[in-house]
Amino acid sequence: MRIARSREDRAPSPSRRSLLGASAGLGAVLGVASPLGLSQSWAAPSPTGERASAAAADDDGRDSGPLLPVPLVDEVARMGPHGCEGMVFDAAGRLFMSNTQGTEILLIGMDGAVSEWTRAVRAPNGHKVLADGTHLVAQMGPPGALVWLDADGTVLRVIDRDDRGRALRAANDVAVDPRTGGAYVTDPGPFAGGLPGRLYYLPHPRAELITVVDEEGEGDVGVLDYPNGLALTPDRRALLVSESGRNRIIRFALPEPGRPMDPRVFARLPSQPNTWTSGEAQPDGLAFDTEGRLFVAHFGTGLVRVRDRYGRDLGSLDSRTPCITNFAFGGPDMDQLFVTAHLGTSLSDPGPAVVMRMRLPGIEGLRLLP
Repeated sequence: MRIARSREDRAPSPSRRSLLGASAGLGAVLGVASPLGLSQSWAAPSPTGERASAAAADDDGRDSGPLLPVPLVDEVARMGPHGCEGMVFDAAGRLFMSNTQGTEILLIGMDGAVSEWTRAVRAPNGHKVLADGTHLVAQMGPPGALVWLDADGTVLRVIDRDDRGRALRAANDVAVDPRTGGAYVTDPGPFAGGLPGRLYYLPHPRAELITVVDEEGEGDVGVLDYPNGLALTPDRRALLVSESGRNRIIRFALPEPGRPMDPRVFARLPSQPNTWTSGEAQPDGLAFDTEGRLFVAHFGTGLVRVRDRYGRDLGSLDSRTPCITNFAFGGPDMDQLFVTAHLGTSLSDPGPAVVMRMRLPGIEGLRLLP
């Protein structure tokens, strides 16, 4: 495992593809968004008004907050050809990363040091820390599972079947409601497997895993095509899910915890080639800031796409890597975005895995722990 210490001038140069995002233009390259209503266009609504209706009920007349800053980017740590996902901080400020191509969950030091926290999860992916200091990790497997671990990385429970007795296929990501401790889990099945997606809810770590969106889909959105990253809005009244297979974000209303309903298309991302596949770039990890802006890891590019709380395009932030996967806000003021990325450009040649830090003055990430 090769380690690199943080240094801004060590950050890799952006790939040509990561700089030429469709419709993002110069603002995307610089990480700057134009004022709303001027040169930065609103997300065009569909004939059914999908985008506008996604947040109309929450409209209180405020604008989308300050413009995006120009990010200051440096490399925190560099490893071998690991899979890199599942970025999360615990209450003590420790940063965790999942190696999706192995069994390790790693601790990433701000000095570039990398150490092993546990080897207890098979192909770990999404990862969240609960208020009591225990952890929930999505296990892609095989077998697919949701794994509950204590603060030292010891397994407390493996949940490998849902409330209908079905085996999990390849659990992908986890979002936790800090008010209740309940967790939402995506299960798209194996990568490129073409299976209809599922969405689950776990009321607490000892509870039964409840199917809340099944394979037949729901509403006008229909079947979820590879549900991936997910995040709760700051008011916890909606759940956003990356639908990677269609390059869009789906918004579910949450009238109460564990009851996602009324799915709508919140945003469609710009279409551009995926550096890792022969297809289109795909939304992956999600995170909110305190103003309700949604940050989207656009897998297959080096860009973090940013949308306001209505789904309108605010521009992009360049990570200086060819392919990002996930991220987590951190730092004393929650104004740093820690990004997992690959320096290679294909599944067959992933290159080193890196953790990049994007300093974002004026942005405050949403805290995930109470």
